[in-house]
Amino acid sequence: MTKEQKEALQTLYAWTIRLCECAGEGPDAARTFWDELVTDPELLAEYAYYYDHREFLCRYRVGDFTIADILVWQMDHFKAHMDRADSANRYDKDKLVLSTFRTMMELKKDPVRVSREFAAETGTDLAEGWNLH
Repeated sequence: MTKEQKEALQTLYAWTIRLCECAGEGPDAARTFWDELVTDPELLAEYAYYYDHREFLCRYRVGDFTIADILVWQMDHFKAHMDRADSANRYDKDKLVLSTFRTMMELKKDPVRVSREFAAETGTDLAEGWNLH
């Protein structure tokens, strides 16, 4: 690994710590997230692109899903929770970003279960959920 690559990873890790802090999470959550993220070079590249551009690259796929697909689902999911009186969830960009990348990690580990969650929890009143082909 080059010096520049090491410095880039250090910068990303420092940003991860700040992102987790802004999302109300501590350093242990940041370390856990980071440790899993760096095991997947393609997802790490998506994360680095997001850091640099504040938008998603969307080259990495798990099945038919890109990181943007997950973000859309996350936003719908959060909106559904906002409608519940007992929910403390509110739109929080930092939480959405972390949750989106965590969901992509989960999708890679267990695509069947997570795909079912996408279909079941749309954030809408549609009984049939998303049409996943």
